[in-house]
Amino acid sequence: MLSVRFAIALGCAGFCFGQNTTSGPTALASEPTVTYCFARVRGNNPERLPPAYLVLQLNVKVTYHNAGPRPLILPLLRERTVYTGLKPEAMSVFKERFSLLRPAFKVLKRLPADVSPDSPVDPKNDVFGVIPAGGDMTPPRVEEVILPVTHKSPFKQSPDLRGLRIYLQLRFVHQKLADALKTDLSDRWSRFGVPWTGTVTTNLIAVDVPAEPQATGPCKDVQKPAHAIVGINDQK
Repeated sequence: MLSVRFAIALGCAGFCFGQNTTSGPTALASEPTVTYCFARVRGNNPERLPPAYLVLQLNVKVTYHNAGPRPLILPLLRERTVYTGLKPEAMSVFKERFSLLRPAFKVLKRLPADVSPDSPVDPKNDVFGVIPAGGDMTPPRVEEVILPVTHKSPFKQSPDLRGLRIYLQLRFVHQKLADALKTDLSDRWSRFGVPWTGTVTTNLIAVDVPAEPQATGPCKDVQKPAHAIVGINDQK
């Protein structure tokens, strides 16, 4: 039986990289699905590879809520960091599989060609989103986190999660706007809202891993996330 628990959502975590003093959104992780499968170990010599290991696949929807009186206009490009731990007070950064393949993440100095200087959303683009005042915005992509349940290697031994409760939390750092561009867009897009960028952290997610997880079979290849992923084994 699926057992996933959520704690109260957190907000901008008090730091928004000095972009503005506008109160930032909160992020809520919801609608979880948990499955178990066997990860395939790839290599040039299949006969010498170690056996596949059991992993937990967690999919959640992350919704942004704007409690402020004005709409928020935010860059959709973001870096994701996943924190995990066996105790809420002892969380550390989990290094994800595709952390070395993250896209370039630079300060936005000028508008891309597909974004109109007169509107952040017309024509429709995947660069900016708008969170209505007192409303919500849900990016189209479901967040997927893959955690090893039983995995031992000569380089790293992950804890055996069978029969344990694992805690997770997602943190997103949105692309920063150059000061000159932010000032320009604040004037141009004032009727649409207030430009915002910074950091949001989701509520705490708790997953109870069964003592004998039922795997669905080999893991299916999934599309890599559009956002960048960062992760080193540092303490939160």
